[in-house]
Amino acid sequence: MKQILKKVKVSEIPKLIAQLGLSGEQEVNITIEAASENLLEIMDRIGKQAQDKGLTEAQLTELLADES
Repeated sequence: MKQILKKVKVSEIPKLIAQLGLSGEQEVNITIEAASENLLEIMDRIGKQAQDKGLTEAQLTELLADES
């Protein structure tokens, strides 16, 4: 079996192994590479986190207002 999982948080690995039906005694080969994000993905992630914490469109506009 070959399963490719992308953008997995390290903390989620044990849960994913269980979901794949692998036993604790089973041996597997694992390749790990750091996931990279482009600037737009980073900005989208930060924006979503800000919205989740309650930042509104009006607040963002106020924060970004040019006061010169």
